[in-house]
Amino acid sequence: MARKARDVEVFGIYHIMQTSSDVRPLFVNNQDRSKFLSILNNAKNRFGFKLFAYCLRNPQKYHLIIHANGSDLSKIMKSINIAYAMYVKSEGKLYKDRYKSNLIKTAKEYETIKSEIETDWEEYNCFNSDPSYCDTSSPFEETCDDCIRTIEEGYAELDTIARKENLTVDLLLKSKEKRNALIVDFRKISLLSLKDIGELFGGLSESTVCKILKKEL
Repeated sequence: MARKARDVEVFGIYHIMQTSSDVRPLFVNNQDRSKFLSILNNAKNRFGFKLFAYCLRNPQKYHLIIHANGSDLSKIMKSINIAYAMYVKSEGKLYKDRYKSNLIKTAKEYETIKSEIETDWEEYNCFNSDPSYCDTSSPFEETCDDCIRTIEEGYAELDTIARKENLTVDLLLKSKEKRNALIVDFRKISLLSLKDIGELFGGLSESTVCKILKKEL
């Protein structure tokens, strides 16, 4: 039977859970957990997602709460799980199945899930959410004081960028490589919808903008 496609939002907040197979626990000792944290932090730096909580207390599974922040969730998780599997070098299958991802839609739901994970931390008393790895604010309370909020502000920002390169906006956007990189940047620093971004970057459709984001992230 074909696997059901995941419901993914590039700016969604997710509760992630991954379990081990019967071959080997995910974490044999705290050295394994430290290595996983290093891999997790490297992925965070690479993809720019936000980490709000993690729990590595159970040898057989881990929990994460992450905000994709414009990145492709499947690429994030593939990077983490492959890197950790390469470190472990298990003789058999390390993971029981695909990771589970549940979209967190409300602040209340977020607090409930986070509280359940924190209960597990207290029970096992190890490797909870270290502030040096995690974003400490709630993802539903974040502000964006300097974000681009309107298409007009977006045009002004594009004009500023073009002037710095001694170009017009039209000439700047003629390079697909530059245009696509800017689309990713604007998705992260603005409150514009995909439709607005498409209009800003020359009348692209929402689906085209989405494809660019998934390819570039």
